[in-house]
Parts: sequence; C-alpha cells; structure tokens
Amino acid sequence: MENILKLSTNYIIKLLFEQEYYYFTVRELAGLLKVPIEKAYAIVSRLEGSGFIKSVERGKYLLLGFEPERVLSNPFFIASRIVYPSYVSFWSALNFYGFTEQVPAMVLLASVRKKTEVEFNSLRFKYVLMNPGKFFGYRKEKLGDLDFLIAEEEKAIVDSLYLPENAGGLVEVAKAVYNARDKVDLEKLFSYAIDMKSRSLSSRLGYLLSRFGTDAAMLLESSASEYIKLDPTREKSRIWDKKWHVNVNLGEEEISGWRET
Repeated sequence: MENILKLSTNYIIKLLFEQEYYYFTVRELAGLLKVPIEKAYAIVSRLEGSGFIKSVERGKYLLLGFEPERVLSNPFFIASRIVYPSYVSFWSALNFYGFTEQVPAMVLLASVRKKTEVEFNSLRFKYVLMNPGKFFGYRKEKLGDLDFLIAEEEKAIVDSLYLPENAGGLVEVAKAVYNARDKVDLEKLFSYAIDMKSRSLSSRLGYLLSRFGTDAAMLLESSASEYIKLDPTREKSRIWDKKWHVNVNLGEEEISGWRET
C-alpha cells in the first residue's frame, strides 16, 4: 500500500527519466514501479490522459514528460528509442551532415532487429535491417538535451553506398560522396568500407572518389574482381571502367554535371 500511495505523477515521470524508460510497455512499467499489471494500466491511462506519455504502437508508449514539444520536435530521438539499438543513417544522416540538401520524407535508421515501418505523429520511421557484422561506426549526438545514435560521417557514406535505395538512389549518393570527400577522414572511410566486406561497395566508392580526384587506391584490394553495375537498379551501359571493374551506367551529367562551376 505504501508503494502505491507514493506513486504521484511527478514521482513516476521523474523515475522514468532517471531510469531512461523513454519507450516502454505496460508490463515494463509495472516491473519498474513494482505494482500489479492492473495498477500499471491505470497509471498509463492517467499519464496518457494528462499528455505525459503517448502511444506509438499498440501497448507501447513514448515518454514526453512535462515538456512534450521538446520530445515531439526531435524525430531522431523518437526513432532511435522505438527500436534500440538503432542508429540514424542513410539519407537522414547524409542530410544531417550537410552532404545532401535533399530532406528525406522519413527518418531512416540501421537496425539489427527486423521492424516494420512506423508512423507516429505525422512522422515516418524506416528501420533498415543490417547484419550484426555491419552494425558499427556510430556515435551519440544531441539535439537540445536529447541524445540519439547516428552513423559517423564516414559510415553514413558507406551505408548509403551499400544500400543506395535507402539514400535517394546512386545519383544522390554520388553527390554526397563528392560533398564529403574533403570533410571526412579518408583512412577511416576506407577502413569502414573494407570492414563491410562488400566488394561491390568498395568498387563503387573507389570509382566515385577517383572520378572526383581523390586517390582511393587503398580500396583496390577489396574491390570487385568481376564487373558490377555502378547503379544496381539500372540496366548495363556500354561504358566499362577496367580499374574498378564498374559498368558505368550513369551519365556524365548524373555523376558530376550538377556540380557548381
């Protein structure tokens, strides 16, 4: 009885933040508060009715606290809490770092857990399934005082070349490679590309960097031994790059014609 009596709204919200229960189920709340599941349902109803939490999926709640807009205005924080661990990557990370001006219609994240796309509060979150061996190269960032995991600049490029359909397509990724080439740690970029153990990725990255005047010889050993398409979604062209074993199926205008002169 004593435990139940002390469960004021202020106490519960403070405890949820202290224990980092940003996204939780009713059963998890019951365990945290040490109350029966029926009592936990009543508490959830009270908190939701007061606007301190919000349902995202059936039976799962996002902690908003006393300043709901602070959380709701931070889609990266929300997205990375719905599936944990997951990190913001692909087109979303390219835009965050200023490597592309295009703003994706959804937040894209890498995850080792299979998860269907989530829609919440007019936001869309896509979780791209990654092999655990490719789930690396991310760090903690903050927007305001709320943190989230995001790919490092180099890993954002590598992830996007690995799965370009999640970064606006190869043309958009090529722009990002050009914009990032003088801003990233090239040694780390090459290391991450090699660690992905994808010869196609190494060939595409090596070819693009070479086209943009950057020495990428470190990638040759890990590049493809047979020809691969530069853009995996398009038909082959009649242009072949022998050094990187790439079928160049993008036009000159698409690869570099958009650059400012």
